[in-house]
Amino acid sequence: MASAFRLEGSSMLPVFKPGEIAFVRPLGASQPCPGLFPGDCAVYLYEGRQLLHRVVKTVKDGAWLADDAGRLERHFVPWEDIRGKVLSRNPLAGGFCGYLYSGVRRCLSALLA
Repeated sequence: MASAFRLEGSSMLPVFKPGEIAFVRPLGASQPCPGLFPGDCAVYLYEGRQLLHRVVKTVKDGAWLADDAGRLERHFVPWEDIRGKVLSRNPLAGGFCGYLYSGVRRCLSALLA
């Protein structure tokens, strides 16, 4: 069953806007890589906060995540701290299109900074 998550920051603009509600599908905990792939967006716990960012890489023990704006360094999150995959009709919110979009956006942000 999906749960709702209210977005607060701007690090995932324009795909996700502050104040918007995102629906999150819990992951299947029995798999080593439970239905989350590079390019997908996920809600997770990190340093006492609940965040929504993009999956950069998955490994046996968890996933590496980062924002699209390039403000937050890539960081590792164990599977038990990942609440679920974000469900969205926006093609840039997941999969291969999301992965490409995120990479281009992070490069442009670094060049313009």
